[in-house]
Amino acid sequence: MKNFADIKRKLVEGNSLTMIRHDWYPEGKNMNLPRKIVKRQTNAIQFEGGSWLYLDRKASEYIPISENTFLVQLEPNKFMGYQIN
Repeated sequence: MKNFADIKRKLVEGNSLTMIRHDWYPEGKNMNLPRKIVKRQTNAIQFEGGSWLYLDRKASEYIPISENTFLVQLEPNKFMGYQIN
């Protein structure tokens, strides 16, 4: 993945998304828990169970790390990390 558009292309129904890092809540309850994507919109994805992840930040705040891993910048030097399965 090279940019935000590539990240969004991989966030499709049927894939799972796992939060692997959250600098504000290092011991968050959804950490390392794969969550299946059941619906995708232009600005959000919905997980099984009904919760949503909104993609409402600037494209420059989504930082691809590898082919299946990316960071979301929360503030300077604070990130959330995700892995697409």
